Amino acid sequence: MLKSQGSQEKTNKNNKKRVLIIEDMNEMRSMLKAIIISLGYSKEKIDVEASGQSAIKLIMDNYYDVILSDYNLGGDINGQTILETVRKSYKLDQSTTFIMITADVSYNCVINILEYEPDSYIIKPFTKSDFVHRFKRIQKRKEIFNELNNAKKNRKYEEMNLHAKKVMKLHPHLKKQCLKSIGESLLLQKKYYEAKLHYLSVLEQDSEVCWAKYGTAICEIKLGNVFIAMQYLTDLTEFNKTFLSAYDALSELQIKLGRYEEAQSTLLDLIKLSPYSLKRVERLGTLSFKVKDWENVERAYSRIIYLTRDTSKEKINYYYSHLQSINYLIDKGEISPKLTEKFKRSLTKLRSLGKENPTVISNSYRVEIHQYLGRNYKSEAIKSWQKWDELMKKGHASPVKESQRIDIKNRLGLY
Repeated sequence: MLKSQGSQEKTNKNNKKRVLIIEDMNEMRSMLKAIIISLGYSKEKIDVEASGQSAIKLIMDNYYDVILSDYNLGGDINGQTILETVRKSYKLDQSTTFIMITADVSYNCVINILEYEPDSYIIKPFTKSDFVHRFKRIQKRKEIFNELNNAKKNRKYEEMNLHAKKVMKLHPHLKKQCLKSIGESLLLQKKYYEAKLHYLSVLEQDSEVCWAKYGTAICEIKLGNVFIAMQYLTDLTEFNKTFLSAYDALSELQIKLGRYEEAQSTLLDLIKLSPYSLKRVERLGTLSFKVKDWENVERAYSRIIYLTRDTSKEKINYYYSHLQSINYLIDKGEISPKLTEKFKRSLTKLRSLGKENPTVISNSYRVEIHQYLGRNYKSEAIKSWQKWDELMKKGHASPVKESQRIDIKNRLGLY
C-alpha cells in the first residue's frame, strides 16, 4: 500500500513537469513520447521538435525538466550543438535532465557528446525497458543532488559546498562527484588557494583524477602561476587526450605568452577531437592568420562555412576571410581546380549575402581581381574591374580612393 502510494505521488509529481523531445524521425518521436507518458508525464506538457534550431529557441524561451535529444538531427545543428549552446548561455542548468540519444558510437561522436556533460547518453536501438531502467537511475541521482544543484543555480556557493558534504556522507559511493562539486564551489567563490589545496588533496588519494588536475591548473592560473599551470595542462592532455577543456586552457595560456605556433598545434589537436565546435575553429582561423599559415586558415574557414551555412551564425566576414586565404595560397603558387572551385563558391555566397552592402560588393571585386592576377588571367581581371567600376558609378559599390584606383589600373596594365 505504501509503495503504491509512493508511486502515485511520483506520477503526480511527473505530471507537472515539462518535457522536450528533439528527434527528426517521426517513429522515434512517437516511441519516446509514449515511453515518457507511461512514466507519468502529461502529454499536454510534452513538446516535440524535429529541428535543432527551433529546439534551441524553445529551450531559450521555456524551462524544461527533461530534454531528450537525438544526436544526428539531419541538419547543420546536431544534439551536441544544442547542448553546447544552451550550456554556454546558462539557460540549461543542472536541475534539467538532459539525455542524448545516438546511433553513432564513433570515437568523435562520444567525445563530443560527453564534453558538455549530459546526464547520460543512450545508444540506439534500445528497448522500452532499457530506456526506463536508465531514466529512473538518472532521475534517482538527480533527486540526490537536487538541493546542491538548486544552490548552484541560485549562486549560493557556500550552501552548494555544504550540500556536497551532506550527500557525500549519506551516499559514500558518490564521493568523487561530491568532491568535484566542492572544488567547483570554491572556484565560484574565488577561493583559489583553498580550492587548490582541495584539488591537491584529491590527487593525493588518486593521482589520475583528471578534473582535479584541471582544477589545480585553473587555480594556478588565477594565482598567477602561469608556467606551473601550463605544466599541469600539458601533462593532462598527454595523460587524457579527450579532456577537451585542458586543450582550451592550454592554448589560451600559450597565446597569452606569445607562443602562437604552439597554441596553433594545440588547437589543431583539439579540433581533431571536437570538429563541430565553431568557437574553436574560429580561434584556429584567427591564430593561423596571425602566424600566416594560409593552408590552415583556408581549412579553418572552409569548416566554419560548413558549420554555419544557412544558419543564424552565418557571417559575411567568414566568406571574405576564406577568399583572402585562398588568394594568399595562390600568391604562393598553390593553384588547383579544387581551390579555384572553392573560391567561386565563396565569392558567389559573399555577393549574395552582401548584395545590399556597397562595401561588401567592392571587397568582393577586390579579392576577385587579386585572384585573377595571381592566376595570370589578366583579361578576366580587367573585365572584373570594368564591372566594379560600373557598379561604383551607379552607387552599388563603395568608391575607392584615387590612389587605389591608379594602383589597380597600373596592375591591370590600363595606364
